[in-house]
Amino acid sequence: MYVLGISGALGHDAAACLMKNGQLLAMVEEERLSRKTHSIGHPFPELAIEYCLNQEGITLDDIDYIALSWDHTLIPPEKNPLRPEYYEDPSILFSRERFRYTKFPKVEVVDHHLAHAASAFYCSPFEEASVLVVDGAGEHRSTSLYWGKDRELIKVEDVHHNESLGDFYASVTLALGFDWTDAGKTMGLASYGSPEYEIPLISLDDIKGYKINIDHDVDMMYVMGIWLKKFMGLGIKRNQKNRNYNPFTYKYSDELEFGKDYKNLAASAQKALEECYLNLVKVLVERTGSRNLCLAGGVALNCVANGKVERSGIVDSMFIQPAAYDAGAALGAAAEVSTRLGFNVEKMQHAYAGPSYSNEQIIQTLKHLGIPYHVSEDASVEAAGYLADGLTVGWFQGRAEFGPRALGNRSILANPSVEGIADKVNKEIKFREGFRPFGPSVLEEFAPDWFEEIEKSPYMLKSYQVRDDKAGQIKGVVHVDGSSRPQTVSLEANEPYYRLIDAFRKKTGIPMVLNTSFNLRGEPMVCSPYDAIRTYFSSGLDVLVLNDIFVKKG
Repeated sequence: MYVLGISGALGHDAAACLMKNGQLLAMVEEERLSRKTHSIGHPFPELAIEYCLNQEGITLDDIDYIALSWDHTLIPPEKNPLRPEYYEDPSILFSRERFRYTKFPKVEVVDHHLAHAASAFYCSPFEEASVLVVDGAGEHRSTSLYWGKDRELIKVEDVHHNESLGDFYASVTLALGFDWTDAGKTMGLASYGSPEYEIPLISLDDIKGYKINIDHDVDMMYVMGIWLKKFMGLGIKRNQKNRNYNPFTYKYSDELEFGKDYKNLAASAQKALEECYLNLVKVLVERTGSRNLCLAGGVALNCVANGKVERSGIVDSMFIQPAAYDAGAALGAAAEVSTRLGFNVEKMQHAYAGPSYSNEQIIQTLKHLGIPYHVSEDASVEAAGYLADGLTVGWFQGRAEFGPRALGNRSILANPSVEGIADKVNKEIKFREGFRPFGPSVLEEFAPDWFEEIEKSPYMLKSYQVRDDKAGQIKGVVHVDGSSRPQTVSLEANEPYYRLIDAFRKKTGIPMVLNTSFNLRGEPMVCSPYDAIRTYFSSGLDVLVLNDIFVKKG
């Protein structure tokens, strides 16, 4: 039985997911195909749905259920006063000209936070778990606590959408001068400051949250404006961008400068978020009695907070769904409906469910573009040699990963021991802010030798301290506070990538490579060979590897 999960019709982070009898067959974010970041302005995942159907060789007529990751009946009027027609009739979203169906599938509605919770719990290795969802807002709430037990999610508690930790952090992100979608930048900047600003917490029953003394029946954008006014009360005006010339691109672009007050605001916000986050976990575990923890929602992408939760002693085991943000609600909606239908959802082993391309397809593209190439007998070993020599590599392999972290199939790789490599990748390849840190991909069995108190972290969603005696060898992936955000790599999850890192280890003695997403600043991660080729020739990357095919400049 086919279930098609979709997210994004609420305005951003559109995605589609296809399950058959509880097994994940395909998933991709719309932005990877449309090339519109966060699919803003392209909010319905038409291209992602087409990919999912084509991957299985079916049409919409073969789909038994469409799983919506929102429940319009729970959306307060002040949040969405326009009430689009597709709330009442989702078939409006599916153009007959595009999808050519004769009958529309049955529709199952899954409220947004339940979809988030399902994406984490049903795909986790746990039979029972505490499940925490923290994001901007889903319909009428911003935080939800669940108990996952006996193939069911039982709601324990929720918090009103105007008491949103996600929107609080987004407000700080706006105050710093970033876009509201750039919370990861705030997290990175926080390590450069100290938490000198007091951001008061109040108790919502026994759950700590943020309280703004206004009526709940106002729009959450108004609430974000209140936060911005509070920051101005601390003497912090909203940061303004400057127009600077980039000699690499021959273009002017918006750039930000960060004085001590902005760095301290970021640090203060991060500390406040962590305190609330930890308290939520503590309360949830006390309520459920389960020390297994599943996390989802946009705030679950905060690696620093996740690492502190793992080391807090409150929980024994953690699972964070790799597409924890709103795109992952497509997976959760499909998982929830599949469970309702009586199927056991497949436990997640990896996040590689996107498009893939054959050597023949890649060669055809390169020939069409007139680009010289050679086919390698062992791409992993050859690429490792280039990395050992200090060159940067665009690494494009197999099916694309879902989620915001590159996990070794659409990655830019570098040697973390090369002096100044982080600055080079930021400035000459990705054209992004210099304070942005990089994480490593490390062989799972060697990770404890390099990182303190590390557990398996296959989706690069937890921060750990680098061991003092190792930090000097891998400066390119050590943040200013001595932390790092590693991805642990196993042979079972990704053999080509594991073999590359292992070959690099044999050449250098270092069992990890610097890994960042294969994209330029402000662009989605590459998906197709054409995307990768364009990005390669638009940047300072040295080598491009597409499956077994190598391209070099000059």
